[in-house]
Amino acid sequence: GATPPPDTPAGAAAASSGGGASVAQEEPANRGAASGSVSSAGSSAGGGAGRWIPSATWLAAVKNELPLTTILRLLQHLVPQIQELVSRSETSVDEQSIMNFIVNTTMVGLLPVPHPIVIRKYTPNHFTGLWFTAFLWGVVFLQNQVMPLYDGSTIKLFTVTIAPPPRV
Repeated sequence: GATPPPDTPAGAAAASSGGGASVAQEEPANRGAASGSVSSAGSSAGGGAGRWIPSATWLAAVKNELPLTTILRLLQHLVPQIQELVSRSETSVDEQSIMNFIVNTTMVGLLPVPHPIVIRKYTPNHFTGLWFTAFLWGVVFLQNQVMPLYDGSTIKLFTVTIAPPPRV
């Protein structure tokens, strides 16, 4: 239960109402940064009231949630090779030579194998049959329209029913 520092409007209101101003003075300025809440530390630093300031714990939490494993694996492999390329060169290395090195470097076996493509065969059922029938009749109807399209006096609604095959 944190009371805002007394130098903020919320803290001044809490102090004037007897809301425990002594506790607020003992809290650090970035008290809510780990949870992503708004910190009042920026108000005294000239950055405006309610300015959010990230903390190291917040940054660590966000970094753990990001899917960076593939990129980090790639960097662990490429950075030492690029540093060796730069150290071997007697002159400065330009961007084009580094790009040529990256283009000609293979990543086979380094990056994770992509997920396989799942091929599913069409299995007909009553609902997809109805959808295809309605779609096909819609296409036939639209292709045979004479301008003006969708003239209210020429449109007649109809239903298509599928009759069972005759018995032999």
